[in-house]
Amino acid sequence: MKTNYSINILFLVLFATIGTFQIDAQAIFRMVEVDPLNDTVTIRNFGNATDDVGSHRLCSLITYRTLSTQTTIVEGSFNLAPGEEVTVSIANDWLDDSGADLGLYVPTGSFGSAANMIDFTQWGSGGNGREGLAVSNGFWTAGTFINVAPPYEFTGTVADFGVNFWQTTLSIEDLNSSPKFSVYPNPSNNILNIVSGNQNGLSYQIFDILGKQVLTETLATVGQSAIDVSNWNNGLYIIRISIGDQTETKRFIKN
Repeated sequence: MKTNYSINILFLVLFATIGTFQIDAQAIFRMVEVDPLNDTVTIRNFGNATDDVGSHRLCSLITYRTLSTQTTIVEGSFNLAPGEEVTVSIANDWLDDSGADLGLYVPTGSFGSAANMIDFTQWGSGGNGREGLAVSNGFWTAGTFINVAPPYEFTGTVADFGVNFWQTTLSIEDLNSSPKFSVYPNPSNNILNIVSGNQNGLSYQIFDILGKQVLTETLATVGQSAIDVSNWNNGLYIIRISIGDQTETKRFIKN
């Protein structure tokens, strides 16, 4: 009987291809939204296989939570198919609103090992918690942090890491709608004015777009403060105003 070698070879190629797909299929979990004000975190599966994220762990300021046992599902399921998301809440005001880090870890292994961290972000200040591990992994640049108003949203792809891929979910109108203070002119060439109402103890911090602090000051009296920005580099800046326990954020452009 004549052997059809072409058909045999075709079957071998198909079998090898199917085997390759099975080996390469995996779930890839990344954080896509963090809201420290409401202590919620959203995780998406960027991979090509369904898997359970419930045994993964979160770490913030060297404290830890396992998703399945120490968080509550707000929306979705821990069993994530490709492209699906789950949103969880963490009790007891776990995430520091003013400044903290947040790492996503595999189910087992030391939190002090960079190999066990699979994602990272931080806001409000640099050098928090496990930033050093994230820097070792290439997930983050030392000292950088999200410097816009929460909630924070990841806008990149599975291959993207770092502060440049995290933005606020608020619109420009939301950021600039507060009646407590105003900044003008915007854009500014020389002087940026901050005008507040009848509020004592107002302080402000100004950051460039990479999260580097440019200026910080506390105002003992109410009224107007003038900031000389004439020698600053052109570009977008973030100004964070705090009065008591209330903090607001605005953007301005230096021309």
